[in-house]
Amino acid sequence: LEHHTSQHRLARMSPLRRLAALAARTPSSCATKSFRTGYATTPSTPGIYEFRTYDIQPGALGDYLALCDASRATRQRLNPGFLGFFQTETGGDVNRVTHVYRYENYDERDRVRGVMARDAEWVNFLRESKSALRSQTSEIFLEAAKATTAAGLGVNDMVRRAAQDGARAPGVFELRRYQLELGYNPIPKLIDHLASGLPSKIQSDKDKKGELCGMFYSDVGKLNQFVELWRYDSYQDHIRVREAARGASAWRAAIGEIAPMVQMFDTQLLKPVGLSPIQ
Repeated sequence: LEHHTSQHRLARMSPLRRLAALAARTPSSCATKSFRTGYATTPSTPGIYEFRTYDIQPGALGDYLALCDASRATRQRLNPGFLGFFQTETGGDVNRVTHVYRYENYDERDRVRGVMARDAEWVNFLRESKSALRSQTSEIFLEAAKATTAAGLGVNDMVRRAAQDGARAPGVFELRRYQLELGYNPIPKLIDHLASGLPSKIQSDKDKKGELCGMFYSDVGKLNQFVELWRYDSYQDHIRVREAARGASAWRAAIGEIAPMVQMFDTQLLKPVGLSPIQ
């Protein structure tokens, strides 16, 4: 009787919800919190970072994430550069997810995506999840290594973080985007100013409430775009860190130099989903 009732429920569900329910019943080989990136060690050379932003149909987000979770082992097997998968909490479309990948270069990206397109398990996931999508956006960024090094991070620090975050409690992430004025100089100037001001901002955070994850500038997509990703233990902590930074004189001076170049500034608060290596 219980089996019959369960089958009856499945029959009444929408196709996407039925697939998600069936996927949730299938054990994932990577279903623990110790999920890791595919890198054996942190790469020592800069790569390219792809930020993929998907807008999901209202009401379909939970089912879409269930399908993503069920296919997490396939995603990692095929794409070792998978670093993060986040859901927007506030500051943007709440039916939006952002995932981040690192590649050595564009040739590696082409190779990996070619392998994925020929993999039966991945093709099946794409077919099952397609109806949940409203739009898909891909952008390529380069690491602002001069700025992140000044803040105490190593090259490709997001790779190191993804390899170590599996056993950590999920945090809160702030994605900050700046659109700078046209020209060749604004991005290099911005990076120089950040490199001079970031150490004072980091030092002003006496309780270590905030962690810089990465800084990037656009290579493909909207050009002269700059992105920061920060991690906090709670949503309120991002306010505490911001307020503390107002007392950092070098940081305030850097912002004073940066502000005239900025045409638009946007910030969103994100939360990592269960399949995200970075937590």
